[in-house]
Amino acid sequence: MSLSVIHEPNGPTRHSHYEHSSIPATVKKLFNLNSNFLTKRDAWAGTFENYFLRDSPRDDCPEKLPEIMKSLRPFGAKEDVTLSEFQVELIQLASQLNGDHVLNTYPDIGKSMTVGQANRYAEDAVARFLEAGRAALRAGANESTIVTMRPSLTSRTRGASNPYLQSS
Repeated sequence: MSLSVIHEPNGPTRHSHYEHSSIPATVKKLFNLNSNFLTKRDAWAGTFENYFLRDSPRDDCPEKLPEIMKSLRPFGAKEDVTLSEFQVELIQLASQLNGDHVLNTYPDIGKSMTVGQANRYAEDAVARFLEAGRAALRAGANESTIVTMRPSLTSRTRGASNPYLQSS
């Protein structure tokens, strides 16, 4: 593996430097984007495209990544604990999908739930939301206006009988 020390850029102006705006400027150059720059700053920033383009493919990359042998959560979920403030806010978001945001109890929704109850509530909210989309399609709605979810976009793995993971 060879390392390169990158000094100052060659343009786009005499006073250009590398900085955070170099990232969008580099993307614009690498993908030949004809759009305007986002700001004057990224129009001025130095770019890294000379360091990304290669004459030949790399041959030092692994062909297969190693198997992860240690569980990231070896003790499982603690489904009987109460929700954190952030988790309560996520349940309040899920309540928007369920339509529960119109209930008088909305401000307190999730505050007395356990992690297990909240998980089931959120899964149900998503399932109802997706079913409403499928019903709208059956009723003649434009397909491009309906949200769909594929199993590969979820973080849990379940059997084929899981209604939350079935494609529409």
